[in-house]
Amino acid sequence: MAVKIKHPYVEKRKGVCGGRAVIVGTRIPIWLIFKRYRGGETIEEIQSAYSHLTPSQILDAIGYAFDHIEEITQDLEENSEERWRNGSSSHSS
Repeated sequence: MAVKIKHPYVEKRKGVCGGRAVIVGTRIPIWLIFKRYRGGETIEEIQSAYSHLTPSQILDAIGYAFDHIEEITQDLEENSEERWRNGSSSHSS
């Protein structure tokens, strides 16, 4: 019997990063890894910044982001520098 494992390195836990998707066992949000990747950083550069992560964890985070692009886009918007600079951390209606 086959067992499907979509993203073994991604989890959502109540009380961790507002329940957003993070890398398993860390408080590193998927949106942050995806932001760096979309900004042009290589897997190696991301790993250099987060030396405790493996390439597999980083690649799975990126894969999760692409598979859940609407969720991650919303996370990116809610955590944008402009939004924080303007002091608005609440969801817009």
